[in-house]
Amino acid sequence: MRILVNEFCGHAFQVELSRELARRGHQVLHLYFADNLSTPKGDIEAGKAESPNFAVEGLHVPMKFFKHSIRTRRKVDFAYGKAVAAKVIEFQPDVVLSANMPLDAQNILQEAARQQNAKFVFWLQDVYSFAVRFVLKKKSGLLAGIAGTYYERLEKRLLRNSDAVVCIAPGFAKLAAEWGVDPSRIFVIENWAPLHEVLPTDKDNAWSRKHGVAGKFCFMYSGTLGMKHRPELLLALARSLETVEDAQLVVIASGAGADWLRENAQAVRKDVLTLLPFQPYEKLSEVLGVSDVLIALLDTDAGGFAVPSKILSYLCAGRTLLLAAPQVNHAAVVVEQADAGVVISPDSASDFVNAARSLMENRELHARYAANARAYAERSFNIESIADRFLEVFSKSD
Repeated sequence: MRILVNEFCGHAFQVELSRELARRGHQVLHLYFADNLSTPKGDIEAGKAESPNFAVEGLHVPMKFFKHSIRTRRKVDFAYGKAVAAKVIEFQPDVVLSANMPLDAQNILQEAARQQNAKFVFWLQDVYSFAVRFVLKKKSGLLAGIAGTYYERLEKRLLRNSDAVVCIAPGFAKLAAEWGVDPSRIFVIENWAPLHEVLPTDKDNAWSRKHGVAGKFCFMYSGTLGMKHRPELLLALARSLETVEDAQLVVIASGAGADWLRENAQAVRKDVLTLLPFQPYEKLSEVLGVSDVLIALLDTDAGGFAVPSKILSYLCAGRTLLLAAPQVNHAAVVVEQADAGVVISPDSASDFVNAARSLMENRELHARYAANARAYAERSFNIESIADRFLEVFSKSD
């Protein structure tokens, strides 16, 4: 089978799936948007030992990408959609699997798949139209309403016209059915992280010594930090740690929330809060291993359209999780099922800080959560079983 996987962000787990499909003899072309620097990238460089059935390519567009620019974003999305569509014509796939794709670009890609008689599988990672409303509501209520309505109609049509829809959480599957997608074409496959790429490591390592964290209790946030991720909670924690000996918050991030945190953290002591850009993917195990507690955040209003995938790498790293997110969010469900940490409401900075301080003080509980995290990942993130499920989706989407 010839399979084209389009993944706008360049995430690690999705390229792992492509490599596994190629290992099984399928011809796989994996595409991502190389100009999108707002999200951390996985192992997306073609290696020397790659299967001859596998190719990975980062696509560029002839204009600068600004994630939240009202003026230029749609132009970039259209340009990227056309670039992927050209690859569909060139590669002649039997199946197109597309994830994290802006809807204007997804529309172009779906039409190209139709023209080439390829099956189109919509991998629903976020409810894009809800996200548009969330972002634009902070800028213009009127614009949020107009754009939200337009993109909701487009998203519904694209989902209904797909041969299959892969949802990352049961709540997304319920929404797809409510939007008119045939239930027989809806599948739930939860996200994962690459078990053999993100491993538990010693806290005392070269990275921790370089950044002066080896001897401290370390809270860490790693990944995209937008305004939906409530960066003010990190600021509150950093200020609280100024009264604690040998404790530090490390934030490795990019995005609007990271910019906000940088601007508002000037008064926080440098030995308490460390702000860093994304680190090389090959260092991820070492970086996460520095932490004692790994943090994920999500605004209450964003709980219905996004699931923080960073918690999955956190589970692989075998560290305690502190998640500030609505209880209904699927990430909260996973953390509680794994018994790998604490879930707290994102609506109270004091509750968040108190939960963090409690984890720091209860070392026995902290150790139990960390062990449970890796155990859950090993039970749930087997790439061979996951690839089996995707191949079943492809076979049932006739």
